[in-house]
Amino acid sequence: MSSRFNFSFRRRETKQFRNIAHGLIPAATIAPRPAVPRTPPPRSPSPSPERPRSALAAAILSSSLMGRTVAIPPPRQRSCSESDCSRADSQTGFEPYAATALYTRDTWPDSVTRPPVPSPGHSDDDEGGDSDQVEADEDHVYQSLERQSRTDDINDVYGVPLKHRKDETNSDVDEETEDSAFDIVSPLQTQELDVWSAQSHRSVNTSKRKTSRMKESPVRGKERDSSPEASEVLRSTLEVQQALVKELREQAQILAQEKETLEKRCLQQSQQIEHLQQEICHCHTERGISTGESSELQSLRQQAQELVDENDGLKMTVHRLNVELSRYQARFRPLTKDEVKELTVHHFQGPLDMKYLSPLLLAYEDHLNAKDKLLKFREEELQSLRARAEEVIQENEKLHTQVNKSSSVSNKEWRHLQEQARLVLEENQVLIEQLELQHAKSKEAHSKHTQEVCKVSKQLMLLESEKQALEKELEVERKEHHALKTEFQRVRLALEHSLSLAEHNAVTDKLKRQLQDHERLKNSEVEELLARVSTLEAERKTLLLDKTNLNTDIKHMETELQLSQQANRKAQRRISALKQQVEDSLEKELIAHQYLANIVTLAERTTHERDQLMHMASSLEKDKQGILTRIIESTVSLGKLQEKVKVRHNFLLLL
Repeated sequence: MSSRFNFSFRRRETKQFRNIAHGLIPAATIAPRPAVPRTPPPRSPSPSPERPRSALAAAILSSSLMGRTVAIPPPRQRSCSESDCSRADSQTGFEPYAATALYTRDTWPDSVTRPPVPSPGHSDDDEGGDSDQVEADEDHVYQSLERQSRTDDINDVYGVPLKHRKDETNSDVDEETEDSAFDIVSPLQTQELDVWSAQSHRSVNTSKRKTSRMKESPVRGKERDSSPEASEVLRSTLEVQQALVKELREQAQILAQEKETLEKRCLQQSQQIEHLQQEICHCHTERGISTGESSELQSLRQQAQELVDENDGLKMTVHRLNVELSRYQARFRPLTKDEVKELTVHHFQGPLDMKYLSPLLLAYEDHLNAKDKLLKFREEELQSLRARAEEVIQENEKLHTQVNKSSSVSNKEWRHLQEQARLVLEENQVLIEQLELQHAKSKEAHSKHTQEVCKVSKQLMLLESEKQALEKELEVERKEHHALKTEFQRVRLALEHSLSLAEHNAVTDKLKRQLQDHERLKNSEVEELLARVSTLEAERKTLLLDKTNLNTDIKHMETELQLSQQANRKAQRRISALKQQVEDSLEKELIAHQYLANIVTLAERTTHERDQLMHMASSLEKDKQGILTRIIESTVSLGKLQEKVKVRHNFLLLL
């Protein structure tokens, strides 16, 4: 794999955090918007072929991520040995390699003032790799939101996943998309990655396990997770994750500030480039081409080209940081307010591990591992394809030899074989025809059987419907029989309890006598009622006379009431008119008071404006005097500058 630098760092396949960088920046701390950017990477409008791209971007990236200012990153010492890791695990459990207080930007201004570092030489393979990378970047999209993670056994210590991940191998398109964001990184050694993963894996189990059991196999670790102690282990892992998330949030803020400084520096360099180009154009117009001018123009061109390359490198660095942030933002959700409140700041003691602060190196290492896996898989497929092709060739040769051997058969045997084959074909044809006839007969029998079954089923349905109708009629007959039976019992009981004829006659005589007594009483009561009706009729006549008298009195009173109401309405109209006049007079009085108040305020305002105008006139007079003095001074300085320009021009002409 051709690249600008040769990286020697690799990770084991069985590590706990092999797919995601440990210092990856949470996207929620810098860009809380959930949208993933989909703009293409920055491109130089006209990359100059005079000089290859500078390595300043790689140096700035390594210095910003490691907290040190170096021109070319040297190989560093191991941050923590195996014995130190085991001793740290046996003491207090988990202590990260570096606290956030160690990662500062005190040395950043030194790196800004350093001269540009020349880029290393390129071979033909490197140039081809760069061209391939440019083509891959043209169709690059930052990250797909629908991507799933690579493996299911990854425990992320700096984010809360939205959903469970599934085992899924990365396709070629994903590999190209992920690799398109990495061209320039610092060639740091990452031998401590194995130590880091082993230490983090052992620190999770230190709450309930002894130090001697920390080096067991991953299979036994999974068995312990399924034990009743899994809840305590999960609690310890959550605490570790919260501490790491807090540190990573602080690092993210620092990296965001560094990103802003990089962007500012890009703008400054672009302004410097424009200024230099203007100077070059001015020099071209003022003086002719000479031997002395060519060297100065060449140096200016080199400086301008260096600035252009450095600007492109810084833009690409910012783009790669955005790629890593968008990838993390697509995989994990931001922390809620409650989760952020629960986090506590932990200050740890210990050596500084640069891997903990270099997410791009670790992510680039993951891409290299994935590419190596894909290359091995393709090589194995190619070897298997070659083996199969060789087998096919050998089998073809064997068949050719067998055909050559079988060609020695005589013509008679060949004709006999052809006759036998023809007979076999005819016999097969006859058998096929017989089979078709049997199949047709079976179809006819099946159709007849189905027709008979349909007829029988229809008859059965008719019989069932008749049976249901007969059952309904039987039920009606039963109900009628039951009603007649109850009526018969009732009549029989009535006949049993009936009276005899003598008793019936005695009862009728008694009832007749009672009826006669009731008639006599009724006649006497009718006579009394008639007498009362006559008296009531006389009273009614007297009441009618009283009623007529009262009606005449009521009519007289109603006429008087109407007259009094008319007089009252006239008085009310008079009162309302008087009230309206009083209100109008009050409104006129208020308007007059307001008008007088407005006149007074207007007079006060005019006096105040007069005072302000007088003060403004005096201040303008003073400003006028100051401007005149400044104009005189500027004319004097302009004359001096013109003299200096003339001297400089004469000096250039002499050169």
